[in-house]
Amino acid sequence: MEINRYACGVLLVMILALSGHSAWAQVLFYYENFDEGHAPGWTTEDLTASDVTRFHVDTYLAYDDPDVEEDHSWWCGELNPAFDGGDGYGNCWDQRLELPPIDVGFVATEERSWGTIKARYRNGVPAEPPLRDRPAILPVLTFAYRYDIEPGYDYAWIEYDSLGVWRAINAGYDGSSGGWQDTGPYGFDLTHCSVGGQIKLRFRFVSDGAWSDEDGLYPTDGGAIQVDNILVYDYLSGHEYFFEDCEGAVECTPRIPDPAGDYWHLVTDLCSSYSDPHSWWCGDDADTSLIPPNLRNALYSPIIDLSDTYDCTLRNAVHAEVPTIDNDYWTEAVSLDGGVTWHQTAAWWGDFDGCDGWGSSGFAGVSLEPYAWDGHDFVFRITMHTTDNGCGPGVAGGAGINLDDIWIEGWPGP
Repeated sequence: MEINRYACGVLLVMILALSGHSAWAQVLFYYENFDEGHAPGWTTEDLTASDVTRFHVDTYLAYDDPDVEEDHSWWCGELNPAFDGGDGYGNCWDQRLELPPIDVGFVATEERSWGTIKARYRNGVPAEPPLRDRPAILPVLTFAYRYDIEPGYDYAWIEYDSLGVWRAINAGYDGSSGGWQDTGPYGFDLTHCSVGGQIKLRFRFVSDGAWSDEDGLYPTDGGAIQVDNILVYDYLSGHEYFFEDCEGAVECTPRIPDPAGDYWHLVTDLCSSYSDPHSWWCGDDADTSLIPPNLRNALYSPIIDLSDTYDCTLRNAVHAEVPTIDNDYWTEAVSLDGGVTWHQTAAWWGDFDGCDGWGSSGFAGVSLEPYAWDGHDFVFRITMHTTDNGCGPGVAGGAGINLDDIWIEGWPGP
């Protein structure tokens, strides 16, 4: 890679003036501004394409059924020696456990008027049995559960399908349940969840980009969530529509979202680039007002050898149009072993607005000193995260994030 000598000279003068160190000792170990329109060694990845299902039937911390010798329960979590405590859940999970479609027949909760009843007759012959002749039912969901989930950021929901849109029944479980609990016989009322006499339900767990067992910032006791004795029944008659206790064959199905696609690409845009004319952009050329939904798009630097350095600082330029109301954000992370393990250095959202809105936090830099002695194969990663709705300013523009000039400076030595 050919470095722009003038840019580097100006950059070094600025760095030295800010650092307070004498000029003879300061070294620029890496610099890239993408101005040639290509990026040697830089790669992108749609991390959703490599996701795996985590809901599974397990004996670990399972619900204690006195009638069963070896207990089993559905668990959204895993035994992982890399996790703090060896169990729990990781960052950026979006896991679903779907019940099979449940036929409950006609649910007489609306349309009780005589006008509606008479409208069901044609020429004196009912098109179907009149509503008044059908028994009312009250379908209810009950289950046993335990959870340990970062409060305020990660959640477990019970959801139902309403004409293709999944809607939450509960407010979202977070924090700790304090061991196994049970909804009791009243559970969750499903009378509003029936579409054409059929109910579709699922459990869903979502975690954000930090604070979990994976990074050790929120160690759990067997998180995220376990469920057992899943029952859908008619509260009025006691009729059972569905039951699963995980002891034998199971009908629930673990699922994950479909791959979201990779939207990182080099763009030629004088406004979006810090040093004209090129920068990386995670956004959609077809609709620049919207960041697509369900993204976990990563951009990686090439491996940079930092074996003969200490007290290095990573600096970069980021422009963002990520106004959020539902947890859209980007993360920055570094690796000192070629990408095997990652240390998250930042998680941000915000709308920097206009061409001049470039992130001062990137220029302020991140010290690599806490990591530099762990290895020398340095890699930088920036990842865009969006929820089901995507995110965007709502007007034509550069919805997403841009990465431009990135450099590492510091002090040579063992």
